[in-house]
Amino acid sequence: MSHQTTLDIDQVFLEAIDQSFDGFLLSDLRGRIFYANKAVEEISGVPTTEIVGKTTKDMEEDGIIISQSMKILKKDPLTISQKLRTGIEVFITSKPIYDKEGRFICYVANYHRFSRIDDLYREHHNQVDINYTELQQLRLQMLKTDEWIGASFETKKLKEKVAKVAKTEANILIIGESGVGKEVVSKTIHKVSDRREFPFIQINCGAIPETLMEAELFGHEKGAFTGAVSAKPGLLEAADKGTVLLDEIGEIPLHLQVKLLRVIQTREVTRVGGTKPRKLDIRFLAATNRDLKQMVQEGKFREDLYYRLNVIPIKIPPLRDRKEDIPVLCTHFLEKYNKKYAVDKRLTDSAYRLLSEYAWPGNVRQLENTMEQLVILTEGFEIGGKDLPREILKNQVEDYFPDEIIPLPELREQTEKRMIRLALDRYTTIREAARHLGVDHSTLVKKIKRYGM
Repeated sequence: MSHQTTLDIDQVFLEAIDQSFDGFLLSDLRGRIFYANKAVEEISGVPTTEIVGKTTKDMEEDGIIISQSMKILKKDPLTISQKLRTGIEVFITSKPIYDKEGRFICYVANYHRFSRIDDLYREHHNQVDINYTELQQLRLQMLKTDEWIGASFETKKLKEKVAKVAKTEANILIIGESGVGKEVVSKTIHKVSDRREFPFIQINCGAIPETLMEAELFGHEKGAFTGAVSAKPGLLEAADKGTVLLDEIGEIPLHLQVKLLRVIQTREVTRVGGTKPRKLDIRFLAATNRDLKQMVQEGKFREDLYYRLNVIPIKIPPLRDRKEDIPVLCTHFLEKYNKKYAVDKRLTDSAYRLLSEYAWPGNVRQLENTMEQLVILTEGFEIGGKDLPREILKNQVEDYFPDEIIPLPELREQTEKRMIRLALDRYTTIREAARHLGVDHSTLVKKIKRYGM
């Protein structure tokens, strides 16, 4: 084996570890961590800059680790269970590494999140047989889609489903609240499909006036109505050989739903005022934030059109149900608007925590708007908890003054928990928080463990 080949293998090995799905840590004889791969940050929600160079004791004192237990099993591994300040519980297996002469080199540890192990196990046994070579190629293409950001298990499952259906011609109904990213998902489907070289036409059915919708969708012939001085192809014809997204599909009037159903069934369109059907070759995607099943029951949406569109449903969970995506999205949008406005602003840990705990009723769209606002309005280069919009801060204090009488011991406990949380958000270490709360460091650590914070 040549020297060059050895270097290549070493580089491949390092890249493989750094990009591994599982967390990977290396520490010295004193337990001080000197390497952590990217997955450690994704799993824990804690930046690797706050982990590397520290022992577990250091991280306990800094408030990164809230509680932990260690056990040595019958064989080699030391097992460690940790609860982190991010609310995530991790499971670590560690063992010493020796050279050929038996001399200690370092400790190596594998780093997992409890919930992820359970989810992966269930997903593995529920998975249907698919062409994994083709799926891997689609995954690689999807990774190049800069708009689709997310590290949560829910987002990864969603990407897997999109990868499976993208190459098919099946109609897809994308369901989700406003702002969750239905447009991003639909564009990704088009980008990794066989139609990617042809048009992607997005039609917002809720934005087109009802009087114009028929002509806009299906086109019109010359003289079809007053003002139709020439023939004009509709948006469906413009999408020929490509993909059309019928956004806000629930807003289409009933009388046009009949005509749309016929187009989907026959793959032919007849312009307004015309008699000659024109052949279409289109992949249909539809998106909605409404309950179409309920609309069918109420007679507001045709049942046959619903089932024709809903061949493969894709439901996008709201941001509050995939909180692991929030820090990643915050970082992405922060970088985006730092670049746009030629600044270099950073979020503090307390800001990340408050942003992650917020429910985000407007989902990703609201989060992006908030990040742009913070980049523009925050003085200085550090965006802290105090700089966040009022509705996010209100989420932390809205229960401070109760409306009903409750026992004083219970109120005392609630107030104590609230003050500890505010101090932990405001100050970077437990020692600093304890000093401002007027208690000993050990007292505060005990209270944090007691309240499970």
